[in-house]
Amino acid sequence: MPQKPRLLTKTAYGYGLLCDKLFWMYQNKRDELPEPDEATQAIFDQGHLIGNLAKSIYPDGVEIDWSSGHDAGIAQTSTALRDRIPIFEAGFQHGQTHARADILRPAARGAWDLIEVKSSGQVKDEHYEDVAFQKHVYEGAGVRIGRCFVMHVDKTYVRKGEVEAARLLKLADVTQEIKPLKIKVPAEVKRMLSVMAREKCPDAPIGRHCADCCLYEDCWSFLPERSIFSLHRAGAMAYDLKEQGILKTADIPDDFPLTKGQSIQKSCEKSGKPHIEPKVIRAFLEQLRYPLHFLDFETFMTAVPQYDLMSPYEQVPFQYSLHVAGSQRERGVYYSFLSDGSIDPRPEILTGLKKRLGTAGSIVAYNAQFEVRVLESCVRHFPKFGAWLESIRPRVVDLHAPFRDFHYYHPGQSGSTSLKAVMPALTGRDYEELEIADGQTASLRFREMAFGNLAEAGKKAIRKALEIYCRQDAEGMSGIMKALRRLCD
Repeated sequence: MPQKPRLLTKTAYGYGLLCDKLFWMYQNKRDELPEPDEATQAIFDQGHLIGNLAKSIYPDGVEIDWSSGHDAGIAQTSTALRDRIPIFEAGFQHGQTHARADILRPAARGAWDLIEVKSSGQVKDEHYEDVAFQKHVYEGAGVRIGRCFVMHVDKTYVRKGEVEAARLLKLADVTQEIKPLKIKVPAEVKRMLSVMAREKCPDAPIGRHCADCCLYEDCWSFLPERSIFSLHRAGAMAYDLKEQGILKTADIPDDFPLTKGQSIQKSCEKSGKPHIEPKVIRAFLEQLRYPLHFLDFETFMTAVPQYDLMSPYEQVPFQYSLHVAGSQRERGVYYSFLSDGSIDPRPEILTGLKKRLGTAGSIVAYNAQFEVRVLESCVRHFPKFGAWLESIRPRVVDLHAPFRDFHYYHPGQSGSTSLKAVMPALTGRDYEELEIADGQTASLRFREMAFGNLAEAGKKAIRKALEIYCRQDAEGMSGIMKALRRLCD
């Protein structure tokens, strides 16, 4: 029995626009692709949740069942078209192309409106390409498409009571935007089918499109340690250097134009020694006033707001660590808060910080704009804390400043000025042994603990790991400040 030809789906089409190598692997050796990492899977899960909410807006709709196979789904779709009611996952085949519509909605004069549902907060360029491909397939299969929409999350929505899907999600009419894109679809399909038919996986140039690709580690494995792509804010410059055959930051020619920070990085990587500007660092330290309050937040965000007075993708704090030192000689006092997720943590966080930050002394955070933005977001929904927030603004000091401006740089930072890079380089304290070692993982673990179906033992283990991680950040800032003082003595 002859084997059925492989089909070009809308997912494959999107990959084909990005990279021939990824496309070929997806079509020919999909089982060899790495599994989605935890963060990517969380995005997929958000998409499924938004998709289900979108369906609830059309209660008279019918969903196509694809569990019995491709041909059965196609046949079921044909039957559903005759009923002229909204259809979810309607599937069509045109030649070797196949696509399933998130929602087909009956329109005037026998046409159908195409609605592509996305969990993002806005329409993205790749969404237009996605819809253009679908329109090509559906019209090629004999379905008349009227208007085309992308349904996405409305980030201005504020939850009050039960989630209202019709207000959480908004329709963006993209009918006009996809017209020029649809014209090129036949040529792209022909090209991709040709790539798919190759016996060997094609090579593909690397570029910015590689950032979130599952093949990133494989394609970029040729880079040496401390490569030009770790050059601070290199952007397109790194690709220019690569074209010249330069891969190491230390090998950049002396006459190549670099920023101050990039020049310092290059010099440090050649010498192996840190760069220090004691006078500027001393001036930074002199602005600090005791007691010092080293503050660190951990936050989460979701497409569907979990609490009242929460918006989609709003950064909501669920944890803080606060290390308070009354003088240079004091070890300091440590305070913390970690929500269990059962209720909105923001009122308790605001109340606790108002008490523990007091009325005097510097409030030190790393990349302090983030902590301030989080507090502003909280106060927007809980305005009774507005006067308090304004009163502490003048006390906030950004510990990132001397590193952001390269007044101190260590070659071990590899071009990064983040807390995770600076702390090990300056204090020797790192995150390697921690179960949770970055903010993204902290957010995912909290969501798992608070909103998942974990047993109590699992929740307890996550709480412990979160407490250790957040404390590391707060106390690490204190260690960084002490190290800076020693450098300037």
